[in-house]
Amino acid sequence: MLSKAEVKIIASLKLKKFRQETGLFIVEGEKSVLEALGAGWECDRLIIRSDWYAKHDLPTLFLAQKLAEINLLEMEKMTQLSSPSPVLAVFKQRELPWSWHAGAANFVLALDQIKDPGNLGTIIRIADWFGLAGIVCSPDTVEIWNHKCLQASMGSVFRVPVCYRDLPAFLVKEDPSRVFATVLGGEDLRKTQFGDGGVVLVGSESFGLSAELRAQAGHLLTIPAFGAAESLNAAVATGIVCSWLRA
Repeated sequence: MLSKAEVKIIASLKLKKFRQETGLFIVEGEKSVLEALGAGWECDRLIIRSDWYAKHDLPTLFLAQKLAEINLLEMEKMTQLSSPSPVLAVFKQRELPWSWHAGAANFVLALDQIKDPGNLGTIIRIADWFGLAGIVCSPDTVEIWNHKCLQASMGSVFRVPVCYRDLPAFLVKEDPSRVFATVLGGEDLRKTQFGDGGVVLVGSESFGLSAELRAQAGHLLTIPAFGAAESLNAAVATGIVCSWLRA
């Protein structure tokens, strides 16, 4: 069982302020919790709905955690979903080891001011699918602990290194010929020679890339349009670019 105070603390993690203060975040859903545990993330508390527990055998990874049973009403106070999952876990935040360096033979994504958490989560999933070395986010990009980001990543957030850095400073050491910026009005993506590694810059949904970042890129790339849409969703554009750099 959880005390009222514990329920209140966990419920507070819906807000970024309290996630920052505590260094904790919530993961909901049996599959997502198993993904996090399987990737070695430290679980502070695993919470199971009693009605679900009575009908299911718990996975071995669940049995090794600090476990609490609660009822549906209590779960509704803590959930961030419209329909409460039977499984909720509180994990400790951490930054996965970062091994990529300038000149390395793999690609990383650099995200500038991505504000939509669903887009960020989807981009993390894309990076995982294409085997990229990691993602560097500008300080004003949405946090990865936002539940919409976690849900959209489908577990990839527990495997893909994501860090928050000053992007111009991060790019300073990289050869501009290995920096590829996604923009409107650039060269045709399909004609680009990506080589064996580098940085792919993706700008915000509303404003695109800053002028400073564009100036640091050796390649300004555009996905050719054949219809009347003004632009592409940032995550969709990232997926298309990644498919070409792996072609």
